[in-house]
Amino acid sequence: MRLCGADELFFHPDVVSFYNNIIDNWYSNKKIALLLGCSMHKPYSKSFMHKKVIGLLRKHGLDDYVQQYIIGEPMVVVPRELENIYPATSYDFHPSNLGELGRNILIERLRAFFKKAIKMHERFVVYAPNHHKKIILAACENLFEPIVIPYTVYRLPDLLNLLKYEL
Repeated sequence: MRLCGADELFFHPDVVSFYNNIIDNWYSNKKIALLLGCSMHKPYSKSFMHKKVIGLLRKHGLDDYVQQYIIGEPMVVVPRELENIYPATSYDFHPSNLGELGRNILIERLRAFFKKAIKMHERFVVYAPNHHKKIILAACENLFEPIVIPYTVYRLPDLLNLLKYEL
């Protein structure tokens, strides 16, 4: 089943259940949280930029130190390890469909996740398109100061250098 829509998807039982499972059961002991934007491709790892980031981390042996989180609507947060699990694999939600209600819910839920995540990770790095970057920055306000790397393929070397430096 493929979920399609807009703000109402934040209330879909499968989406809420997935999010609650992350809040209640997810744990990572990796030092760095890398916050990425979602993509139209599912699983996310099929998108061009996600392939580049995954390849970069693997090539330089950073997988054990960097936890990848995909941030977006309506899933809110998807750890890379869970990107192949329904409903993370089966939805269509274009960012332009995000209304004020959905944006508020996304920020509120992401903030709740960040309150948990600050106990797991020492540093947070944002490498996401402007749309998702703004949401991430709003959700982490007064919780932590992430490091932001501009989202372009040409800045991947900067991302790599930063991740190595932070270790």
